[in-house]
Amino acid sequence: MGRCPQGCHGSLSVPLDEALGIAPHQRSSDELVRLGCLLSVVMPYELASWMLGQWSGVQVSASTLWNWVEQTGRTARAEVLTQLQASADAIVPESLAKDIATLPLAIAAEGQ
Repeated sequence: MGRCPQGCHGSLSVPLDEALGIAPHQRSSDELVRLGCLLSVVMPYELASWMLGQWSGVQVSASTLWNWVEQTGRTARAEVLTQLQASADAIVPESLAKDIATLPLAIAAEGQ
């Protein structure tokens, strides 16, 4: 297994990649990506980029953080949809009694 996405002859190959949990063509650790995404959720991308560099010593651009968040979001969304589809058959909605179902909806709000 080489590091080149096109399978270039002579590309760097590390025999312990699988044992270390490094995905093919991976260039950043999962921990670094996770920390970058977590920082990006609570602060602007530019600040998250700077903060990640301060904490890890690794400089990552704001656009890279944007891409990481986008990819992580897609993966999380796919997992949630898979879980919802799997549990949809297991969930049986409870039916309401006829007199409760015909009650009008009441919405209240308190303002200052």
